[in-house]
Amino acid sequence: MTNETKTSVERRRVLRGAAWAAPVVAAAAAAPAAVASGAPSCPTCLKAGTLLGGVTTSQSAVVGNKGALAFAGVFGLDSTKCDLTLFQPVYTSVVTSATLTMSDGSTHSGTGLGTATGTFGQIGALPGTWLFSGINFPSGTYLLNSNPVRPVRITATVSIILIGLPSLIKITCPVTLTWNLNVFATGVVTPTFLGGAGTLNYTGTATPVP
Repeated sequence: MTNETKTSVERRRVLRGAAWAAPVVAAAAAAPAAVASGAPSCPTCLKAGTLLGGVTTSQSAVVGNKGALAFAGVFGLDSTKCDLTLFQPVYTSVVTSATLTMSDGSTHSGTGLGTATGTFGQIGALPGTWLFSGINFPSGTYLLNSNPVRPVRITATVSIILIGLPSLIKITCPVTLTWNLNVFATGVVTPTFLGGAGTLNYTGTATPVP
C-alpha cells in the first residue's frame, strides 16, 4: 500500500468516527437545556381538605347482612397554602382509587370515581360518587355513638394535572388523601334468620389526616 493510499484510508476513518460522535455531543448539550426550560416540580402543598358542607351522610339498604355506602362530592382537595404564581389557576383532578375502612377492620374499594376541574388556591370538591359495596352489617340496633359497625376512614389516590408558569408545561402529580371518619348510623338490621335486613342512615364528620 502506498503512502497516498494509507493517508486516504486514515482520513476516511477520522471522518467516520466524527459522524458517529456528533449525535452524542448534541444529546449531551441538549440535557442542560431541558433542565433549564422551566419544567415545574409537583407541589407538596396539596392536602386533604375539610368536608364541604361540614357533614357527610349516607344510607345503606341492608339485605342478608350486606349493603353499600356512597359518599358524593363532600371530600375536598386543599390547595390554599400553595404558591399561586407557579401554576395556572385551573387544575384537573382524576380520582384513581378510593378505599373505605370499617370499624371491624374490613376494607372496600370504591367505584364511581370521577374527573373534574378545580381552582388552585382554594378547597375544591373531589369528583364522583364513591360507592363501596359488599359491606357486612351485623344484625342489631344502630344508635348514634353506638354501632355494631361503622365507617372509620377513607383514603383516595388522586392525580392532579397542573400547568406550570411561565413554561406552560403540563405535569401530573399523584397525591394520597386520607380522612378519619366520625360517622354513626341509626336504624335496625333484623336477625339473620329474618333476612338480616334494614335501612341504616349514617351521618357525621371527617377529619383530614395531614
